[in-house]
Amino acid sequence: MAITHKKQQEIWDEEHRKPYVLPQMDSSEASSGVVQLVEWLKQKGIEGGLNGIELGCGKGRNVIGLAKLGFEMTGIDFSPAAIEEAKKRAKKAGVADRATFIVHDATEPWVFDSGSFDLAIDCFATTDIEYPEGRKFAVEEMVRILNPSGYILTYLLSPEDEFHKQMLVESPAIERNAFLHPTTGKFEKTFDRDEIISLYRGMDLVEERRISKKATFFGKEYNCYHFWMIFQKK
Repeated sequence: MAITHKKQQEIWDEEHRKPYVLPQMDSSEASSGVVQLVEWLKQKGIEGGLNGIELGCGKGRNVIGLAKLGFEMTGIDFSPAAIEEAKKRAKKAGVADRATFIVHDATEPWVFDSGSFDLAIDCFATTDIEYPEGRKFAVEEMVRILNPSGYILTYLLSPEDEFHKQMLVESPAIERNAFLHPTTGKFEKTFDRDEIISLYRGMDLVEERRISKKATFFGKEYNCYHFWMIFQKK
């Protein structure tokens, strides 16, 4: 089975309007992967002050969370509904001056100058780009807009995650390690380690973890074993 990019965008926009498959994406709390990023930066003596961007920011939970800690953040997403809500939440949180949100498709040229950011975040974002060339382009743009020693956090699904492993069998997409949600048809890509290393080819891998956690899908808890990696621009 396959899906068009337009259909993927429409499904995500509807998901942000009426959370169904991924209610956790409606949360106001920063992702646990981003919390670990903050802790890692603190260990390096960095607390706030960085200029960061998140690909596929959704309703802004990570952007707003980092803005509260003193980061200057930008979030892009191809869902107008998500960006509209993110702006409201940033204003309510009192960080609208440090959290900028833009409706933008990451598979199209990014509107930022090269070397503009210290930090980029891929928190399950490339997971939802439904074709390899689009993922490759988005990562290349993230790398381009980073300063010469900037970091990228990538936090991605694994084919070993229990729910996703089940979906790979029950509702496989054409691409390896990918599936279409049986309820919405939304594309999701899981990654093995080699695929991630290939996607971020040319970057230095400076930290790597496997994150074991539980996630709820349709009222049932599943074990997850996500990939959490920090790459630095060479």
